[in-house]
Amino acid sequence: MKALTIPYFAGGLSHLIPLYVLQQKYLRKNSEVENHFLVDSNSQRFLMMQGISCVPINYSFEDNLSILNESLIIKNYVMGIEREAYCIVKPSLVIEDTSFLTPLIAEKNNLPRISIQRTGIFRSIDKRYRNASHMHSLEKGSSSYKPGDVNSNSSELLTYSNPDFRFLQQYAKPKAKIIPGIPAIERLPEDIEDKESYFYSGPLLVLDKPSKNLTIRLREFLNNNEKKPIVFITTGTVDKTPIEKYIEFFVKRNYAVITTCSCVVNETYARQIFYNKFLPLHHICGLSDLVIHQCGSGMYHYPIMNGVPSLTIGTQCYDREDIAIRLQELGVSGHVPHPDDNPNYWTIFLELINRFESDTLIDYDVMKKLQSEIASTMTNFEMGKVIQYALA
Repeated sequence: MKALTIPYFAGGLSHLIPLYVLQQKYLRKNSEVENHFLVDSNSQRFLMMQGISCVPINYSFEDNLSILNESLIIKNYVMGIEREAYCIVKPSLVIEDTSFLTPLIAEKNNLPRISIQRTGIFRSIDKRYRNASHMHSLEKGSSSYKPGDVNSNSSELLTYSNPDFRFLQQYAKPKAKIIPGIPAIERLPEDIEDKESYFYSGPLLVLDKPSKNLTIRLREFLNNNEKKPIVFITTGTVDKTPIEKYIEFFVKRNYAVITTCSCVVNETYARQIFYNKFLPLHHICGLSDLVIHQCGSGMYHYPIMNGVPSLTIGTQCYDREDIAIRLQELGVSGHVPHPDDNPNYWTIFLELINRFESDTLIDYDVMKKLQSEIASTMTNFEMGKVIQYALA
């Protein structure tokens, strides 16, 4: 059986890594499945070095930057590439992560589809804590989007307001859904239909290690900042919300900062700040005393798995912030709202830092329970059962 695997074309590593881990950890052992990835040329080189088959098409906008503001052209461009990939692979199963145009290929060819879905899309958190003006993170950055304007055509590519694409609302209804998390955190609505079609895999993460060169640089940095508490600050590889104020706060408070965020502060406090655009997240979280992030689906697991306190920074994206509030509710993290949501956000941040420094920020007993649930969910997940369900 041939499978065609498609990540979100503009999602960066955050939507490729889960599919990569799914392949290497759960699909590679299944000799009955011949999986092919549709990715850009750079990802192809990496995947093929790992023995993973790739469709020989550059699934990227690198050479077509001029069309990025033309949603209809993007649709046609992506659909054309996916159709070409389908003709080359001739799959009997499609696996995707947030690839909103993939249903065209799957449904038109009567193919079952397995989708990686994060429960933040359901807004299942208590209504008291919801913010009606928040958008989905995929809509962030659209020039026409105004928070709270539910009628705004914020991104035709994502909302498919064009009647010709209305049937793509079925995107959220693939045959089988893999939730890259655990039930204690990623909760499904109580009244959800086809609950049996959702499968919890636990976090689909790469437990990576630093390169030799990075190890040497990190060792030198840690030696230069010996006995200082270490805070790791990251906004991921796609979302670039300004973070300078937080970095400057910590260096002035005599912390050592490790970050993926490039800013002027890094140059001013060069000895106290270790910057690298890409870092082995599991390893860095293990070195840190505190982790600050924006609650991306993969990222929030690393502090928990390492037993490290964390703070989440508001982004006005409900698929992130609803989960961030859930983590705070469980007692394993604290949440700092976006400045536009709460003008007292900095006071809240300072209160959370005081709790961290007095070792009262998180409940370590709950942290251990979540670690245990993560381990058992990962062990018990069977990709074969997901495929059987999708094909039935």
